[in-house]
Amino acid sequence: MSPYLALRVRLVWLICCLPLLSAARDVAPTRQRTAGRDEHVKGVPQPKRWAEFVKSAGEGKVLQVPDEVYPLPRLRGAAASETFNGKFRAEAKTSYSTARKERTTDIGSLLTKLPTDAQMTNEHHELVAKDKNHQNHQPRIDREQRNVTVKAWLYWVGRQTDNDYHMIVGDTSQLTSQTVFMNTEISGLPLGGSNQQPFVGLRSTLRSTLATYPNKNGAFVTPLPVSITGSLLWDGEHRNPNNAGPKKPVDIRPKKAWEIHPIHDFNP
Repeated sequence: MSPYLALRVRLVWLICCLPLLSAARDVAPTRQRTAGRDEHVKGVPQPKRWAEFVKSAGEGKVLQVPDEVYPLPRLRGAAASETFNGKFRAEAKTSYSTARKERTTDIGSLLTKLPTDAQMTNEHHELVAKDKNHQNHQPRIDREQRNVTVKAWLYWVGRQTDNDYHMIVGDTSQLTSQTVFMNTEISGLPLGGSNQQPFVGLRSTLRSTLATYPNKNGAFVTPLPVSITGSLLWDGEHRNPNNAGPKKPVDIRPKKAWEIHPIHDFNP
């Protein structure tokens, strides 16, 4: 082939490929943004530590800080399996704030602006006090009158003795040296029948999620991207250093006792 003819062939090829190259350039940022949502990493990834956690969960060896460690009331019949079975701030844990829903945010941004456990303990002793029967009936304080939405990754789910589900979520798509965790909870059913339906649906959605995505006794093999909406609550029973969640073989407990509790919407 002559040099002149070879040059013409290359020019024709380039002209034909330009639309494809342009299309690829336009699509690439979209794929990158999608990956950014599903694969957010900061700090040093710790895949071996998370694999150890999942293995231990499968063997039933995860050590966690449970809800309401004192003796709980026993409920009879079918209600015992689903109805909220705790004594501490039961009314707040099974009802929603009436505040407007705020803009979607991430866990780190949300928690950074909230008071520490030490501050809350000093300023709101009523939220940690219990009567002789271990009960506390304090309604939501002003700081808890917020409905928030976070996009995060679901690491672990554990059902508690009060029939709440702890759902520990993090702000990175895999465990790293800088992952920020938060406890979110699907509450047990409120006493009475008029306001139980949202909780029934949420519990069904969570069970379907556990049946669909690979996990070992609630520890997700790959943390699951989720969107969670619900009301803020500061759980005085789980203030530092007794924050809720698993502490061995890997400590994934939040550093503050602020929770999304109860959850109103949960979308994996």
